[in-house]
Amino acid sequence: MRRDLLITALLFTAIGFVGGYVFFKQSSSGGLRTVVQPEAPTAQAEEELPAGHPPLDVAQRWRELQERAEAKPRDAAVARELADFLYDLQRWEPAVFWYRRTLELEPKNTDARTDLATCYFHLNRHDEALAEYSKALELEPHKAQALYGLSLTRLHGKNDRAGAQAAYQELRQSHPDFPGLEELARELKSTGARP
Repeated sequence: MRRDLLITALLFTAIGFVGGYVFFKQSSSGGLRTVVQPEAPTAQAEEELPAGHPPLDVAQRWRELQERAEAKPRDAAVARELADFLYDLQRWEPAVFWYRRTLELEPKNTDARTDLATCYFHLNRHDEALAEYSKALELEPHKAQALYGLSLTRLHGKNDRAGAQAAYQELRQSHPDFPGLEELARELKSTGARP
C-alpha cells in the first residue's frame, strides 16, 4: 500500500474521532440543543377558527353541553343542541337519547325527528328509522330530508326497492334541486330499482 494513502486514511480517522468527541461533548452539555418548543394554543387561536368549525376540545364541549342539558331538563333547545353535537360526531346512541328528550318536549319538531330517524338508520334499527321518517312526513309532508332518509332506509335497510323508488319519486317531484338526489338515483340504479 502506498505510504501517502495510509497517512491520509489515518489523518481522516483521527479527524473523525476528534470531531465525534467534540460533537458528543457539546450535545451532552446542551450546547447544541436548540429544540424549538411549539407554542401552546391560546384562546386567541380558537377565536380565529372559521365559522362552523368544530371545537378543538370535543370532550370539553360535550361535557359543557351535557351539564347544560342536565341543568335544564325542560329546555328542548338545549337538548337539541347536544343531540346535534353528538350527531355531528356520529355518536348515534347518545344522540338518540337527546333527540328523544327533545321530542318529548317538542313532539312536532320534524328536524329533530328526521335526525333521530337517521341515527336509527346508522344503528341498523331500520324499523324505528322508518317509523320516525313516516311521523316526520305526517307532520310535514314532502320534507326533503325525511323522504331521502326514507328512500335510503327502504333500499339499504329493508331491501324494499319499490318503497325506496316511491320515496325517491316523491322527493324528485317535490324537491328537484335536492343535493342528494343524483346520488340516490345512482344507488337505486345500481341495485336494480328504476330511478
